[in-house]
Amino acid sequence: MQQQEQTKLSTGISDLSTMNFDISDEQRLILNVVDEACKKIRPIEDNCYLERKLNDKVLPIFNDAHLLGLPVSRNYGDGQGADALTYALALERVGQEGTGVRTFFSGHTSLGQLTLQKWGNDEQKELYLPKTTKGQMIMAFGLTESTAGSDPASLKTNFEEKGNYYYLNGSKAWISNGSIADLHVVFAYPKGKTDSMCAFLVEKDSEGFQAEAIKDKLGLPTSDTGLLYFSDCKIPKENMLGPRGKGLGIAYSALMSGRLSVAAGCVGVAEDCLNEAVRYARERVQHKKKIGKHQLVQREITQISLELETSRLLTYKAALQKARSDADPQNVELRDVADWSIAQAKYCAANASFNAADHAVQVFGANGYSFENRPARHLVDTRVCRIYEGTDQILEQKIAIRLLGNEFESFS
Repeated sequence: MQQQEQTKLSTGISDLSTMNFDISDEQRLILNVVDEACKKIRPIEDNCYLERKLNDKVLPIFNDAHLLGLPVSRNYGDGQGADALTYALALERVGQEGTGVRTFFSGHTSLGQLTLQKWGNDEQKELYLPKTTKGQMIMAFGLTESTAGSDPASLKTNFEEKGNYYYLNGSKAWISNGSIADLHVVFAYPKGKTDSMCAFLVEKDSEGFQAEAIKDKLGLPTSDTGLLYFSDCKIPKENMLGPRGKGLGIAYSALMSGRLSVAAGCVGVAEDCLNEAVRYARERVQHKKKIGKHQLVQREITQISLELETSRLLTYKAALQKARSDADPQNVELRDVADWSIAQAKYCAANASFNAADHAVQVFGANGYSFENRPARHLVDTRVCRIYEGTDQILEQKIAIRLLGNEFESFS
């Protein structure tokens, strides 16, 4: 029995002799396009960060590069049909430009487009996905509320059915792309109930809907974080997303994509921190020698490198598990394994990126305390990566319960 259980828990590659860390020619072509777009973004992002304003060039630059629908099916607009690993590789490169840039993609693509693609009916997908892949509509994902973060079952936003419409009432908080999005995936309970959550597609010009940007954030000044308000917000019945009453399942499946995108972006942040620390250690002179010759500085760089490679491998593995699950969506075991692997990757990469930024700031010394230098920006921006799409504590529980068994769930 113990051997059977150990086999069940194993999520490694079945044949280690087939491990291959090369990328395909197609992936290399895509990554070259991503790299060129990122090079155009960097000076703009630098200026926007210091001015603490929204970088509104992210959408047009990546739209020109045909990257706004990278993992979306080619059946819809400018979708490129990239698999989970290819998309993760792209977001790793995007993450080097900052968590603000990558957060746009997490809200628009990972949580928005992929949720619509998986759960939408043909009419919804044909109406909205082409527009989102061509930069005509920005997407956002409205789950979190001011009093409901890690516990989506405590949402207060509710809806009533009247004639051919649903009417939503409530609010959402800390929504990536929230105040700039044209289309929101919004979750609510039937009025007076605490089960049978539903998901809706809400357009920005819907009657009874308002959004505003959150200004006083610790980090992410170049990306939008919004508050959403619904006051008898009028939603056509055809805009319910997925089966009625299955909203919680839709939310959890969306968070798998969201967490993987956070993990991939954080790997990119850690790589940028490593590059910055190595560059600075080779240039900065103290005590009549370059600081890279000081062993304690070398230790800081070593720590970044080790955590970077650990999180990178976990993220690639999680992306492969996600791709396998996507190819066989009815296989519950594959889904659970992917969910677990993604939780591991997100937890490890989020912490690795934050630690990498901290080590890089230390290498820079006093200069690392200025937003003129990239490590300082990464330090404040990556702090949220340990909160959104699943806090450290929630992911720790998720990882442990997979090993201990469901009877050890904290909330059961």
